[in-house]
Amino acid sequence: MKHIITSLVYTLAFLSFDIVSTEGQNATRVGKLIPIFQVVTFPNLPCVGSSSRNGTCYTSEECTTRGKKFNYLRRQNGTNCNYCFLPLGGISAGSCAQGFGVCCTFSIACGATTSQNCTYLIQAATTNPTSDPCVFTICKDSADICRIRLDFTTFSIAGPVTGSVIDSNALEDNGGTVGDCLMDSFTLTSPGNQASPVICGFNTGQHMIVDASDQCHKASFDFSGTATTRQFEIKVTQYQCGDELGGPDGCLQFFTGNTGQFASFNFPTTSSTVTSTVTHLSNQCYNMCFRQEVGKCAICFNVVIEGTGATDQGSFGLSIAFTAAMADGVQDSKCSEDYLQIPGGERSATGALFAVGSIALIGHDRICGRSFGHTDTEAEGAANNEESICSK
Repeated sequence: MKHIITSLVYTLAFLSFDIVSTEGQNATRVGKLIPIFQVVTFPNLPCVGSSSRNGTCYTSEECTTRGKKFNYLRRQNGTNCNYCFLPLGGISAGSCAQGFGVCCTFSIACGATTSQNCTYLIQAATTNPTSDPCVFTICKDSADICRIRLDFTTFSIAGPVTGSVIDSNALEDNGGTVGDCLMDSFTLTSPGNQASPVICGFNTGQHMIVDASDQCHKASFDFSGTATTRQFEIKVTQYQCGDELGGPDGCLQFFTGNTGQFASFNFPTTSSTVTSTVTHLSNQCYNMCFRQEVGKCAICFNVVIEGTGATDQGSFGLSIAFTAAMADGVQDSKCSEDYLQIPGGERSATGALFAVGSIALIGHDRICGRSFGHTDTEAEGAANNEESICSK
C-alpha cells in the first residue's frame, strides 16, 4: 500500500497564469491552474523506532487511526469481541521516508486482537498477571499471508518439573512428570495446521513459526501461582506466500547464515555450564530447518558445552544411556524414547568434512543418550565427542 502526502491538505491554493498564444495576428489568452503543493508517495516498509522495536512506515494520521478502524469494522460485522480490544492506533517512534512518514509501532496486552504486521505482545514483569489465561488473537493481515513468526525478545515464565542427575548417567526418579509444564505454559495455535508444542520456562532469544490459517491464531499463556516472575515481549511477523524468510511449510524454526547456535526450548542459553537439574521439555516434536547458503554443500553440528561425565551435563542429553556404566551416546533403534534426527548423518572423524578415514553413518540419523556421540561407547567428556555429525 502507498500513501499520498500533500503539503496543503485542507486549504488547497492555486495560482492562475495566463498563457498567451501568438499564432496569427489575434492573440488569445488561455487560463491554466497550476497547484502549488507537491505529491509524495512512499511504501509501507519496515522501520526501526526510537524504542528499538520494529515498526511500519505510515503517515502520522494512518498510524493513529489504523487500530481504531480495524476494531470498528469487526464490531460492525457482528463478531464476538471478547478478545477484540485492539490498541487505539500505533505509536509514532521516529520518522521514516525522509521525514514524510512516521515509524509506527504496535503493541497489545492480554486479551487483544491484531491483524497488524509487526505487532508486539507485551507483559511487564509481574508475579501476579491480571489475565489468566492470557490470550492474544492474531489474524492474517491479508489473504496472501502464508507464515506467522513469533520472536521471543523476552520470555520468562515458570519452568517445568525438573529431575536431578545423581551420578554420571542416571537421573533421580521423579516419576512421569519430569519435563512437564505443570505451572505455566504457552502454545500457539494454527487451525487446520500443526500447532506449536507446549513450552514453558526460559525462552528468550527463541522463535517459532507456524503455517498461517484463514482462521485467527491464539497465542495463549496459562499461569499458576504467584511464586514466579513472568515477563515477555514477543514480536509477531507475517510473511507473504513465497517469502523465503518465512521458512518452508511445516518448519517450526528456521535458521539462516553460515554459522550459528540453536537450542531446545527452555535451555539456559545464557549459561556456560549445564547444571544437574536442567531438564528438556516433554512432548516436543517439531522440525528445525536450515537454509542452504550460497556455495555450501553440507551442514555440520557440534555440541556447544562439553560435559565432564560427572553430575555436570553437557549441552546435549536426550533419553537414557545405553550402557549403565557410562553416559554414552546412542543411535537409531536404541533411541527408544527421545532423539534428535539428523537426516543422512555422517561422522567427520578427522575434522575435515567427509575426509578419507571418516566413518559414514548412513541410516544412523537418530541421535540420543547423554552424549552427542557416533557410537555406543562414546562417553561424555571423551575427546572424540568433539567431532561433528554432518549431513549433505
